[in-house]
Amino acid sequence: MIEIKKTFWEESYGRNENFMLYPKEEVVKFINRFIRKRVSLTEYVNILQSDDKLKALDFGCGIGRITILLHEFNVEAYGIDISENAIDEAKKLAKYFQFNLNDNFSSYNGKKIPFKDEEFDFTISEAVLDSLPFELAKQLMKEIDRVTKKYFFMSLMHSNSASLFSTLEDAQEFNGEIEVKEMHEHGTIQSLFDKDKLAELINGTNFKVKWCEIHTNKDCNEKKYVHSRYYVVLEK
Repeated sequence: MIEIKKTFWEESYGRNENFMLYPKEEVVKFINRFIRKRVSLTEYVNILQSDDKLKALDFGCGIGRITILLHEFNVEAYGIDISENAIDEAKKLAKYFQFNLNDNFSSYNGKKIPFKDEEFDFTISEAVLDSLPFELAKQLMKEIDRVTKKYFFMSLMHSNSASLFSTLEDAQEFNGEIEVKEMHEHGTIQSLFDKDKLAELINGTNFKVKWCEIHTNKDCNEKKYVHSRYYVVLEK
C-alpha cells in the first residue's frame, strides 16, 4: 500500500512551510507562451483556442497562488490538495486578492482526481509529483491525463540535487526517493528524476513532450550546492 503522508503535509503547512505568495516565473511564462498572453494591463490574447472560457486544474495547489494567478488571466481555475490546512489558506489568500474562490478550492484523497474526463483545457502541477512516492506519481499522471484535454505543465526535482538532503549529501546523482529528514517538509517523500525516470512517468499516458528545460542553481561559494529542476510542458 502506498503511503500518501497526508499527516506530514498537514504538519508542514501548519508550520507555514511552502507559503508561496508569488507564482514562479516559469509558470507565468508557460501561461503567456501556451495559454493566454497578457498584452496590456487589461488585454489578453488567447493562444490556446476554445469556444468556451478556458478551464484549468492546479494540481497540488498548496495555498493557491497559481489558481489565483489563472483567475487574474480570466481562466476558470480549480485547485486541489491533500492538505486541508493548505486549502484553508488558499481560500484566505484568494479573498485577500479580492477573489471569491471558496468553491474553487477543495481537498481530495490523494489518489483519485474528483473531476470528470477532459474537464480541463490544461493542468499545472508545480513541484508536486516529485513530492510523492514514484508509483503514486505514475498513477496520478494517468489521472491528470484523464481530466486534461491539451497541455500539462509540471516541474520535477533533478537527480543532481542530491546534495540538498543530508542522507544524500555525498551523492552526485540520485534518481530514487527518500523520506525527508530535514525540518522543512519533514517526514514527506522526495523523489528525484533523471531523463529515464521522466520518460517512465509519462509512459502509458496520451502526453508527449512539447517543451522541456532544466534550470540549475549553484552556490558560488565553496559549498557544493546544486538545485536543479525539470520544467516540462506535455501536449496531447
